[in-house]
Amino acid sequence: MRRHIISAGLAAMLACAPALAAPSVVVLGGDAGDDPVTACGALASSPYEPGRIGAGLDDAGVFLDGATAACEAALAAAPDSIEVQTWLGRVYVLTGRAAEAQQLLDAAIEGGSGYAAFLLSELLASGAAAADDPDRAHQLLQQAADSGYLPAMSALAEVSEAAADYATAFNLYSAAAGQGLGLASYRLGYFYHSGLAVDFNFETAMTFYQQAIEQGEPLGHFGVGQLHEYGQGVEQDYLKAAAAYQLGADRKEKFSETALAYLYEQGMGVEQDYSRSFPLLLDAAAQGHGFAQAALAIHYLFGQGTEIDEAKAYDLAWSAQRQGVVYAEGILGYMMMYGLGTERSLSNALFHFRNGQELGDQYSADQIAIVEAELACLEAAGSQFEPGNISVGVDFAALDPAIAIPACEQALQFNATSLGDKVWLARAYAKAERYDEALPLLEEGISGGNVLAETVLADLLIRGTGVEANPPRAIALYLNAAGSSFAPAQYGLGVAYAEGLGVAADSQAAIGWFRQALEQGMDDAQAQIDLLAGASPETSVDMTGFGREGPGY
Repeated sequence: MRRHIISAGLAAMLACAPALAAPSVVVLGGDAGDDPVTACGALASSPYEPGRIGAGLDDAGVFLDGATAACEAALAAAPDSIEVQTWLGRVYVLTGRAAEAQQLLDAAIEGGSGYAAFLLSELLASGAAAADDPDRAHQLLQQAADSGYLPAMSALAEVSEAAADYATAFNLYSAAAGQGLGLASYRLGYFYHSGLAVDFNFETAMTFYQQAIEQGEPLGHFGVGQLHEYGQGVEQDYLKAAAAYQLGADRKEKFSETALAYLYEQGMGVEQDYSRSFPLLLDAAAQGHGFAQAALAIHYLFGQGTEIDEAKAYDLAWSAQRQGVVYAEGILGYMMMYGLGTERSLSNALFHFRNGQELGDQYSADQIAIVEAELACLEAAGSQFEPGNISVGVDFAALDPAIAIPACEQALQFNATSLGDKVWLARAYAKAERYDEALPLLEEGISGGNVLAETVLADLLIRGTGVEANPPRAIALYLNAAGSSFAPAQYGLGVAYAEGLGVAADSQAAIGWFRQALEQGMDDAQAQIDLLAGASPETSVDMTGFGREGPGY
């Protein structure tokens, strides 16, 4: 399963490359002397402001406590300084003080600060300001771009790109790249790589990727690696691709980390090594990269480079799916199909596989016929009280072996290892009184912890139907399944206590078990409660045919 569901996943990463990348450089101060404004600028200015190109800090590099103290002191000393208003506004944005940030940035915008316009546009677009104002956010972004603030030009290009206005985006990226913005150079490389607004030209793409690297943008390494990995404009060379990705990964660039992890998973250009791919994916996933989260889910699911942790795998697969990673649908479907990290639910598995098929995931498409066959088996022979079945299934009395047995035998032809299918087939065999065929399947189900198998066999053992009677084992099986809140097992214990089968007769204990079954949705238990509650101690309660899973008695 693993080989198929990841084969197409990382190939789509190039189109999802991010619009922003922040180097993790921490600067605590500068040569501020006794000037509070200079100290504030050293701690909170942007590297793209006029006159400060390369001297400021990206968001990740701002020392928030120090910047807050320095810039508040600077504002007290120079309350009309547009720069200080902007810098302190930035610090307040980063520390979540949106209302104070907006007041300062509005004042700086009135003074003509393009950087302040960019900061406030992001604040308004994020919804963190007092009121959402997407129109003003866009107007401010345009204003910031017109002022020549490079990240604003790039951000405005992203807006155009998202609207499929590639020509406008290309022009904006070109202007920003020409002024030294590495991210814009990377995007230009991507445009030539993908044929957006320009003809495909892998050689030109390589030139822009290398320019991005020279301008300090780690995504350039990812672009170079893609060209080498897929042999576009250069001879295909996984070793060179791995070397390029490693340079990006050294900068904690999440796309490079994920692409390099894939090479380690597959042993392409490097020796296969899950102990190398796992930490790369761990870091990229922590940065919110959906492809990394999906790949990391598989590592946890199959114990690749780490211990098996189905719960983590399930959570990561959901996170990737919410970000639109197509092959995460296949991972979720697989986990729901087999009850890994979640309750087994064939209907939910089918939902995700169909989603994956519609989005082009071949693994998901291949699973649909299998799950449909298993659902047919479940509907014909499963119990509606099983975990995850959501009332799909049939009462034992209504089970038709002529329908159920062929359906479940066909399901097992598709998926010979499915424990659930085996137990449902055993239930159908029991209804057809083919006990010799049912018993080994039930024992296999019990070994796998299947509560329906425990309950069906307990129903047979309690009175010796088709098997030698063994009430003590029947009670043990009932208790184990009842501990998982399985209503038919709780009902069976109610019957056992009512009739003294394997336990001493105890009407109050019987009522207690029937009530638990009733709470789990088994409405028939109410009649047994009423009967026992109205019976005198000497009354013999007729419970003939009580079995909910096995044959009537």
